[in-house]
Amino acid sequence: MLRFFFKSSFILLIALFLSGCATTFNPATGRNELIFINSPTEVAMGHNVREELLKNHPLSKDARLNAKVEAVGRRLASASDRQDVQYKFYCLEEKELNAMALPGGFIYVNSGLMRILNDDELAYVLGHEVGHVAARHIAKKIQANMAYQLILGVAFAGMGDSAGSSAQNVAQGVDTVYNLVSLGYSRQDEYEADRIGVKYSFRAGYNPYAALSALEKIKKAEGPDWKILGYFRSHPFADERIEALERAIPKITGAEP
Repeated sequence: MLRFFFKSSFILLIALFLSGCATTFNPATGRNELIFINSPTEVAMGHNVREELLKNHPLSKDARLNAKVEAVGRRLASASDRQDVQYKFYCLEEKELNAMALPGGFIYVNSGLMRILNDDELAYVLGHEVGHVAARHIAKKIQANMAYQLILGVAFAGMGDSAGSSAQNVAQGVDTVYNLVSLGYSRQDEYEADRIGVKYSFRAGYNPYAALSALEKIKKAEGPDWKILGYFRSHPFADERIEALERAIPKITGAEP
């Protein structure tokens, strides 16, 4: 009977949670997708996670780098298929070669990475992160985690476990989203963000082949242990991605007959 209660409650919660939701076409991915986290909610999540991020990762005070990331970022944002969020670009004062996107269009690049890339290569990196936002990769990860938490919530409710304070719940929510972003994406998401990023950089007037030199520079700078360091810790599979982009770029640019 208890098992039946858990199962029935879970099915009911899922039905209520998804009621009224319908798939919509995402021009960034070219697919119909079910996204029940709306844009205002995603932006609110991004604001909260941003505060957590900046506690340990300060913004750069280098005016040249800040101006560069904003200028290149603006052009990439205008090329994005997703225009229902306001993209914001920042440089963090960090030596590690890395970049990341938070929910709602907050995009960060470490100063160490910016210092080894030219504008065309930076456009690829920023385009890749904009691609994650436009493809709603972050929202999909959060949705998957919410489903998992929902299962736990039903189980704990059945055992009579009461919820914590609102403040604790909010804090846990921020930590969860921050951890999901920090853990990176699947291979499929990374390849898709690469293709979308190159498409956006090309639309914005940058050299799409700079994606290849950017990845080569990062791999060389991080040395033989690149698979567990910096950019490739959360953006893995450099050699495979280079090969995939070599095949994809002619199609994206229309150079392939």
